[in-house]
Amino acid sequence: MAVRGRMAVPGAALAAVAAVILGGLLRGTYPFGAHGRNILDLRQQFIPMHAYLRDLVTGDVPGDFFFNWSSGYGVPYIGDFMAYNGAALSWIVLLFPRDKIDLALYVIMLAAIAAAAAAMTAYLRMLRPRAPDWLAAVAGVSYATCGWALDDGGYMTGWLYGLIAFPLICLLCEWVRRRRTVLPLVVAPFVIALFWYSHFYTVYMATLGAALVLIARVLSDPDGGSWRHRFTGSVRCLVVVVIGIALSAPLLVPTFKSVGYARPSPDEHFDAISWLSFFGRLLPASEGVGKTPGLAVGTVLLLAALSFPFNRRIAQRERVVWSTVILLTTISMQIPLTHEIWHGFDTPNGNPFRQAFVVAGMLVITGWLSLAAGVRDLAAIAVPVVLLLALYGVAFGAWSTTPLTHVVVPAMMVVAVLVWAAWRWRPSRLVRRAAAGLLVVAVLAEVTASTYAIDDARAARYTAAQPWGPQQAQARALGLSAQDWPRQRVSAGAFSTVNDPMLIGGQGAEYYSSTIPDELTEALINLGFGVSAFGRAVVDPANPVLDATFSVGARIRADGQDELHLVRSPASPFVTVRPGKTWVSANPGVFGVQETAFGADVYAVPKLTVTPAAASRLAISDRRPGLLTIALPAGAPAPAEFRLVGRCRPGSQLYLSGPRFAGEALVNGQWTSLLPPQGKRLGTYSGALMSAGPADANGAFDLRLRTSVSTQLPVGAIGCLDRVKLDQAITRLEQSQPAAVQVGGHSINVRLTPGTQARVVMGVVPTPGWRCQLDGQAARKPTQVGGLMAIAVGPQTTEVACTYRPAGLRLGLLVGAAGLLSLLAAAALLVLRERRNHEMTPTVPPVR
Repeated sequence: MAVRGRMAVPGAALAAVAAVILGGLLRGTYPFGAHGRNILDLRQQFIPMHAYLRDLVTGDVPGDFFFNWSSGYGVPYIGDFMAYNGAALSWIVLLFPRDKIDLALYVIMLAAIAAAAAAMTAYLRMLRPRAPDWLAAVAGVSYATCGWALDDGGYMTGWLYGLIAFPLICLLCEWVRRRRTVLPLVVAPFVIALFWYSHFYTVYMATLGAALVLIARVLSDPDGGSWRHRFTGSVRCLVVVVIGIALSAPLLVPTFKSVGYARPSPDEHFDAISWLSFFGRLLPASEGVGKTPGLAVGTVLLLAALSFPFNRRIAQRERVVWSTVILLTTISMQIPLTHEIWHGFDTPNGNPFRQAFVVAGMLVITGWLSLAAGVRDLAAIAVPVVLLLALYGVAFGAWSTTPLTHVVVPAMMVVAVLVWAAWRWRPSRLVRRAAAGLLVVAVLAEVTASTYAIDDARAARYTAAQPWGPQQAQARALGLSAQDWPRQRVSAGAFSTVNDPMLIGGQGAEYYSSTIPDELTEALINLGFGVSAFGRAVVDPANPVLDATFSVGARIRADGQDELHLVRSPASPFVTVRPGKTWVSANPGVFGVQETAFGADVYAVPKLTVTPAAASRLAISDRRPGLLTIALPAGAPAPAEFRLVGRCRPGSQLYLSGPRFAGEALVNGQWTSLLPPQGKRLGTYSGALMSAGPADANGAFDLRLRTSVSTQLPVGAIGCLDRVKLDQAITRLEQSQPAAVQVGGHSINVRLTPGTQARVVMGVVPTPGWRCQLDGQAARKPTQVGGLMAIAVGPQTTEVACTYRPAGLRLGLLVGAAGLLSLLAAAALLVLRERRNHEMTPTVPPVR
């Protein structure tokens, strides 16, 4: 029995992984076929972030764990580390070649599912150690492959650490409650800290769920002892959880600070969905990513959970308490206030049911308790069958139900009833073993079918990118051939993802993260960059003035045949020494901000004549200061066209600024979009500066635009770039380099030649955390010039040292130290108490 018990945990892990792999193999999903799996955040964030982590550890990028020089022209990294790849499983990427980063993420997903199955199996066996081990393994597999894990966790790899944390925190609390010795008290906080390091967002939800399970256990455990004993046990659990969270504070507090500085997402209002759509996700092989909760735990465990309230072999108080806790937890997912509590008082822009794995886990726990007690009563099997048949009938045509759901549910119900009958009437041991084997095979087949169906249904809604291939390899080779940091930056573009600087390499502007600093986003928007993804992704306009300003000396570009080429251009140094009095451009809008940051006058902003097309019903007004309001009446033909007419120096390159313009411009014979119509919501999307072709031989231009909605343009929407002035200004800036520049992982050290009063300007946006020292004096906050970090220096200054330190790091270290001291003090007190109790125990003399 002991051997079989030890095999249940690894057996559950292996079985869960095998079933998921088989589902992908049958469908031909990567890495077993041509169907890609890189959708949404897996493609845009998790894969590039893990590629960057690998490069960081192997020394292939210039940044460190505090600061990332590769993205956004320099961004804090500790928040991204905690949000995307701070977990222990993330280090698996080091075991794979860089061009197999997609495979590494697939293996990480499998490892997380295996760990969740093992953790739940171990916890269930702790609750009912005498019940069949193989049944505990089946329950563990059902939890680890629940609808939430296969659907949401399939592309949000980081969320899966909450799936592991929930049963493990429950197990640790149970251990602390039962064994009141030093070992659980010392071990549990470090394990909890490890998970809070891994992914604090879903681990926070897992911790809330574990608290609810603890309440249910304290109120209902038939072997819990006196109420005083139960209360002190729960207090011990609370203490180890709080200490564990405190131990994670050195990284957790700076992460919370970075989230506080991050670009705020648009306000979202939570609306409860219909209960049919909600409970329809209890059915296996259903898919509703981003809209409904993945509650499915398989037909067998769902039937077992439904049998729990009717199973008279379980104490009435236990049935009432657990049923009440699960019911209230389920309802809490649909109530706005409790919904906000689950999500840390920040309603997400995507899936509003990210805590669904907690309810799935509770269903598995109660299903196990019912199975472990034995489902003997006819009512305990008949009522669940009737309820599931009713749900199957009403949800048969639901949009989240797949064709495999229609087949799997009735088939599994037949198997479950047959196995129950075999065990209920106790035939021969051979029959019971055959029934058990049938059940195990059926459950794994159902997981395989669910994996197949969910992947297939998700692929119909979202476009999956292909894994790393020849084009990415070529792009990386081109970028590496031009690396010369910090003398120049190399931009990888965004032809694979919006995080290509991390995936491909280089030091580009593209960056997509939930922790993107708001100050960075605002500075880049003011300079003419665009933003997408609710303001969290930077769109690079590939503008020559911006390239020169941020020292971008090489770009990877694709031609009309999607062939990649490296294009080089002159750029100013990363650090320049400019006159002490900052020159400020007189030009309006982004063109003036660009010139101020660059330090030279290179644009002309002409006066525009705005003319609606003859058939257009557009009403265009310049009454609002600095804006052209473009109104399209309701019912008017769309799209409606208008023209921007003006004149600038012959040979100038035209650039169109329309950060809020939801429409298109006709450039080189093609209509090119600045923003889609839905992008006009201010603060959500912003259009990047667009190249609009050259002026004609006389300097005249006539630019056609069109829109399908009411929108707006700046009054100075056109900037005429003089390339001769640009090249001359770059030459002057090259001559203004300091004596020496050294850029570290999160520092910039500049050696100056003493002379006149000046201002040192650096090619990075001063996000919160930067401090500068002059000749070793007291550190001070840097200023900015057109959005770039700057610091004024006197004529005798010889050294400037700027360092980035994550906000909240000192507080986090103090909290972490306090947590460690509290743990040591608690352990010491417990040791003294055990020693005193041992000394007070009378020694019984041996009988002669």
